[in-house]
Amino acid sequence: MPKSISSTSATPADDHVVYDYDTDYDIYKTIYTICTKINLYLGIATIIVNLFHLIVLLQKELRLCAVYIFMIGVCISDIVLTSINFYNQAGELGWLPLLFAGSVEMSCLRYDYLEINIGLQLLSTISQITRRLSVWLAVLMAIIRLLSVTFPLSQRVKKLTSAKGAVITLMLCMMFWTLYSTWQFAFYRVFWLPDNANEICKSMFESFITPRYVLATPVNLPKLMSTWGFIEFIVNFSSAIIYPLLTISLLVALLKIKKRRQNNQRKESEPADNTTKLILFMTITFMLSEGLSGFNALLMYNITKIQRKYLEFENAVLTSEFPIAVLKTFNAFSHFFVCFFLSSQYRDVVKSLFISKKKKNQIDLTRSTSTITIKS
Repeated sequence: MPKSISSTSATPADDHVVYDYDTDYDIYKTIYTICTKINLYLGIATIIVNLFHLIVLLQKELRLCAVYIFMIGVCISDIVLTSINFYNQAGELGWLPLLFAGSVEMSCLRYDYLEINIGLQLLSTISQITRRLSVWLAVLMAIIRLLSVTFPLSQRVKKLTSAKGAVITLMLCMMFWTLYSTWQFAFYRVFWLPDNANEICKSMFESFITPRYVLATPVNLPKLMSTWGFIEFIVNFSSAIIYPLLTISLLVALLKIKKRRQNNQRKESEPADNTTKLILFMTITFMLSEGLSGFNALLMYNITKIQRKYLEFENAVLTSEFPIAVLKTFNAFSHFFVCFFLSSQYRDVVKSLFISKKKKNQIDLTRSTSTITIKS
């Protein structure tokens, strides 16, 4: 039921507008609250699962394989990115104190530059690097798998898929995305206050200016960065297109190999291969998170045009970021389980971690029993 308005000047049309606005606001606020809380709990589970995932990947049996070297990079990126997102969201809900909340004081810096919160800038930059690195390392893994299956005897492919080749590729990928995410730092400057204060502060508040160094960016740089949004859309959406194409090519290659084995009268007792289903699962989760993220980036790039014509749709676009964030976290959460069910080698390493511990406990128990027997 519409809310009653005490003012006598309010018209039915005004009352209707207020009612619609409040209803829409409540819907978007509810979506934000629910998605944020889900993402927080899922983020905790993702960090814990990926820490164990990292321990498994660092075992000697896996860390010499190219695919698992890339997976180590993906895992570390997921842990760092999820931790930063958890800190930011928990801070917004008041669960954790915000260490880089900034200052409410008026900035006295000269007018042609804007002061930068170093802590927030650092977290934002690390978040951007790890997010892009995680996505494109997954694409590289798909390329490595495809090349290994398609050209199993090629010496060039063997060099590329060797541990040394994988480490070099990983470092080059990390350097590229670091430069891609930090190129705007070349425009940053460090100023000393009060020497670089604006005219108002110099004339009226000079005694209140705290002497300090300030990191600043040119005023026109944010406008330049807004045009960078289209490139960001291309980067996000291209990965969502390339990865499925690689997956389809890989599935075709696997089906050919399977058919060849059947023609060679493969034994019926040989266990079934779940690779096809699991690769499809990886593709679906990847496309749900990164594909929707790329589409959302396109809408955000055109948000000004959308705002002029469709105000309600603008709110929907802004709100869609929250469920997409949940999908991204779920994608990171699923990596351990995908590896566990996809790779028998990975499963053997996981089992060895617990079996070795169990055997060690049995040996210690036997030694203790022997000691007690000798003493008696």
